[in-house]
Amino acid sequence: MALRKVNKLPDRSDDERRQEIAPAIKTCPICEGQMEVVYHRHGQQVLVCVDCHSGLTVPAGAWNIARVKREAKWMPEP
Repeated sequence: MALRKVNKLPDRSDDERRQEIAPAIKTCPICEGQMEVVYHRHGQQVLVCVDCHSGLTVPAGAWNIARVKREAKWMPEP
């Protein structure tokens, strides 16, 4: 019986992977300190400020909205 690979991840460049792990927000909205990614999985990011330890969660759905806006397909409602 031949072995085969299962759950093969799609081929992505290192640049795409780095962008996913890059913090969504670079500065803390409370104290303007540096934000650090402490959790990144299934498109969700949890960031914590290194100075005041405030936490911020960016849900996976926010990335889809950001992509649509970036591609200029976002139409505001009248």
